[in-house]
Amino acid sequence: MQYTYEFELWCGEASWCIAPFNLPGATQGDDVEDACESAADLLRETVRDYLMRGQQPPAARFGNEPEHGGVRVIVSVDASLADVERVTASQAADILGVSRPRITAMLSSGLLDGWKEGRNTYVTLASVKARLAHPQPAGRPRGTTQA
Repeated sequence: MQYTYEFELWCGEASWCIAPFNLPGATQGDDVEDACESAADLLRETVRDYLMRGQQPPAARFGNEPEHGGVRVIVSVDASLADVERVTASQAADILGVSRPRITAMLSSGLLDGWKEGRNTYVTLASVKARLAHPQPAGRPRGTTQA
């Protein structure tokens, strides 16, 4: 699905900055083209984040007044969960060497990114790879003792 939002683009101290008017986040680039490409990436990932939570992104508003002395820019992207690399929760459990219920807990706590479609739970391959790259020790963290 196509998502189109209005952003503000302005020249910061060291780079071009760009932020959507009614969505969270901001990004920057070395030049205008780089900033606009970064804005498209930000918009695509923000929309996917809403969709993973089972929500629709807020309705776009146009005709906003720039807040940083910049100009208004329209950014439009095609975004859906269909093009997100994913594995099932069971596959994620096998890859990470944990139980399926642990995957559910990791999704609930934000340690992994994923979503449900009907009875199926999916985990983003990127979050599984990130977890593999930075494994956490098993068990509860040890408390510190005072002398």
